[in-house]
Amino acid sequence: MKVLSTGIPLLDEALGGGLLEDSNLLIIYDTYSRGWALGFEIMRRRIDMGDFGVILDSVLPITPLRMELGAINFDIDRLGNERKITVIDIFSSFHGLKYPEDYIYTDPTMDASTFLPKYDKLYKRVLRERIGDRRPVGIDVTVDGMAFLLGEKNFIRVFQRLMALKERARIAEKRKRPINILLLNKNRASEELVSWMALYSQYVIEFEPAESPGEDRLFVRGSPLPEFIPSEKGYIFRLIRGRVEIEKAD
Repeated sequence: MKVLSTGIPLLDEALGGGLLEDSNLLIIYDTYSRGWALGFEIMRRRIDMGDFGVILDSVLPITPLRMELGAINFDIDRLGNERKITVIDIFSSFHGLKYPEDYIYTDPTMDASTFLPKYDKLYKRVLRERIGDRRPVGIDVTVDGMAFLLGEKNFIRVFQRLMALKERARIAEKRKRPINILLLNKNRASEELVSWMALYSQYVIEFEPAESPGEDRLFVRGSPLPEFIPSEKGYIFRLIRGRVEIEKAD
């Protein structure tokens, strides 16, 4: 498997070299953390390298999603119109919302009992109509939101089945394999869900409050790469004018 750069040199170093293709990166944070922005910074930089962004949205309608991502200068309309990203909108599918933008994909017949086959159908449409031969970089916004929609135990079973589908595709398909980024607010999830998702993720990054306002402490909890060396002090993470900055903690 290829090791792919996140586009952030210090983060690549912290991970032991970067991200294995087809791996899961779990980003864990709390209610007031901006750690979720790291996932979008990785997506932004991978798009600049030629990849295609897929946002799986299960928590917000498009309007507040635009507002949240606008704060980190991630313009989903511009990127969508440039055919660099798409949104698979699970939230709007469940709540009967429909948007005119062609980069937003919904299925108003989707519900908890039919989620997996209908999601799979939407994703195959996106592959065919949007992604082409580019590498997908997916962000699940958010794991806890999806677990709320489907029920935690049902979500875990669905996630297991998704992994089986991915493994089948990995064996059968000759296309660039994705990077999968999973956002998880631990204050909205049970310890059991956090534990399951950590098990299914090859990389785990956790954010904790730092001493200074507007900063988080970033810890890489796990990486499958042999060059990975855990850091006891971690890294300082901050957002400056909508851009991510990471530096080694003293």
